[in-house]
Amino acid sequence: MQHLVDNRYRIVKPLGSGGMADVYLAHDDVLDRDVALKVMSTRYASDEEFVERFKREAQSAAALSHPNIVSIFDRGEAEDRTYYIAMEYLSGGTLKDRILKRGVLPARTSVAVALQIAEALRAAHERDVVHRDIKPHNILITGAGDVKVTDFGIARAASSSTMTRTGHILGTAHYISPEQAMGEPVGPASDLYSLGVVLYEMLTGELPFDADTPLGIAMKHVNGHLRPPQAVNPAVPDGINAVTVRLLAKHPDDRYASDAELIEDLERIVAGLEPADATTEMMTRVMPAAVPAATTRLAAASPPQGVRRDKKRRRAAPLILTLLALLTLIPVAWAGYRMLGDESQVNAPPEEQVPRIAVPDLVGMTLEEAEREFGEDFDIKVALSVDGERPVDTILSQNPSRGEVKKDSTMAVTVVGRRVVGVPDVVGTARGAAERELAGAGFEVRTEKRESPFGDEGLVMSQEPGGGTRVEAGSEVTLTVGTGLSAVEVPNVTGTTPAQAAEILREARLRLGSQSEDYSGGVAGGSIIYQDPTGGENVEPGSAVDVTVSLGPGLVEVPEVYGVTLVEAQQLVGNAGLNSTVLEVESQEASGSALSTDPPAGTLLDPETTVTIYYSAGPPEVTASPEPTASPDTTPSPDSQGAPEPQVSPEDEQEDRGNAGRGSSGTPAGGPGNGGPGNGRPGNSGNEDVSRGDGPGGGREDRRRGGGNG
Repeated sequence: MQHLVDNRYRIVKPLGSGGMADVYLAHDDVLDRDVALKVMSTRYASDEEFVERFKREAQSAAALSHPNIVSIFDRGEAEDRTYYIAMEYLSGGTLKDRILKRGVLPARTSVAVALQIAEALRAAHERDVVHRDIKPHNILITGAGDVKVTDFGIARAASSSTMTRTGHILGTAHYISPEQAMGEPVGPASDLYSLGVVLYEMLTGELPFDADTPLGIAMKHVNGHLRPPQAVNPAVPDGINAVTVRLLAKHPDDRYASDAELIEDLERIVAGLEPADATTEMMTRVMPAAVPAATTRLAAASPPQGVRRDKKRRRAAPLILTLLALLTLIPVAWAGYRMLGDESQVNAPPEEQVPRIAVPDLVGMTLEEAEREFGEDFDIKVALSVDGERPVDTILSQNPSRGEVKKDSTMAVTVVGRRVVGVPDVVGTARGAAERELAGAGFEVRTEKRESPFGDEGLVMSQEPGGGTRVEAGSEVTLTVGTGLSAVEVPNVTGTTPAQAAEILREARLRLGSQSEDYSGGVAGGSIIYQDPTGGENVEPGSAVDVTVSLGPGLVEVPEVYGVTLVEAQQLVGNAGLNSTVLEVESQEASGSALSTDPPAGTLLDPETTVTIYYSAGPPEVTASPEPTASPDTTPSPDSQGAPEPQVSPEDEQEDRGNAGRGSSGTPAGGPGNGGPGNGRPGNSGNEDVSRGDGPGGGREDRRRGGGNG
């Protein structure tokens, strides 16, 4: 067997094996607790019916929640097709082990065990689940001495058809009911029959039917003679003897009609009372009162299952008539007895007459109260001490219970010898609230701590004894409280690469989470600039740390500088993360004002790129030509006459100033690409309106287009 099942359950040691599975003590590495791991035998892995039966066991038991049913924690299939069920581990072993080790159990213990099994069966039957395999091997004992039912491997819905395999009867031959042995449909009454066999074995140390082969045993269940447990062990009380015989009736209709009816009888016996009349009548049919117990003969064989029920009714008719006659004679006999008794009292000498007094009702009083109030008239003796929820020494029943008796007569009472109460279920509640609830119910509380999932810190993970278990009042309840997982500190991984961060986080029992990207002026590209959670925080082991990785510095935009001073232009460029150099050009703009940049405004550049700022040197100086002196009689020749001065209108002059250094689009013109600086701003590279003049001065048209030196 592999030592680790499904990467979670670590095998510690084998506990036992059955027909289709092996059971191991295993440790759950995830929840850090011991479990009983039931692993299906590999030889059945290819058998679909057995696989289905194995899965159904987990489904049947997981659907049931009761203090007397073993809890199912998990089920699954490993990669190697190993089917398993993880269930509650109980260290007390099985009821079969206890019987083999100690032999016959005391009647009181046997009744208490049968009562808990009956409670478990009631919970299953209410969910329409029939166990079909009740036997001591499937009854586990807790550390507190309670019992729990396990192994719902062949459990089916009560309405489903009988499950059989060719040549096989599912169920253990010594414990199956007659109808189960015959392959007929089974119901809750079949489980009660099997419980009867278990009870018989606890009381006598023997099985009611035995043979050399399983088939022979099954046939004895069908038509064999039952030897009552009291005939095997005379110490068995009448009441529990009658209950066992009724449970082992051949026909389901002769058994208990329901789990509740059986539980009521068992509780009556625990309280020191006799079982119900129907149970004692069944005992009368099996063991007639006329036959002494020491020489009891085996009861007559029950008729085969095929015999019609009306034959039973005909055989029962004489018995019923006899009982009716006895019931008629009892009052007459009692009256005669009273008359004779009274007459003897009257005729007796006064000193011999004993007064008769009414029997008081002591039920509900404590033994001390009863002694104080009626001790002078009665000799009150404790006949039986039992477990009960009322205070110790509370009287539960008495004998005689009514009528008149002689003074100083003995009155036998049943009292509470040990007060037992149900343990509150506090699993899942906060530690403080759980301790208060248990203390309020009268229990001592002991607390243990254990690492738990992160969200279970401070909550009760388990308790022993479990919720609903009946234990002695004032006893100790141990709570296991979750501490949460040990938190780990998040290391600082900023400045490292994602690969480096992943290794650092792995060593810290964390993992690298999602990665995003962003620009950063201070961190080189490829390095982490941000993490969440940040370094120094405490988180659950295995948590993810998300990071943001730098793309390096982002591109920056060249600012617009036209119209500001040179100093302001340099500040704008510097604030944008760019370097600058300046170049003076002639322009119609005021001296010292910025004209444009190269590259132009709006261009996206890497940080620290150098940008050229063009600024104005002011308008060029205008040199006046000397006026020519003409003699009165001389007419200037065309060659000596200067070129006619163009006439510029005020509107044109204003337009020239407004467009100086700009292209036709209104944006600053200029730049080294398409002409040098001229009277306007530098030409704008790529702008078709850029001037291509021959130098400063130029004509009006050239200045308008920002022309300069080519």
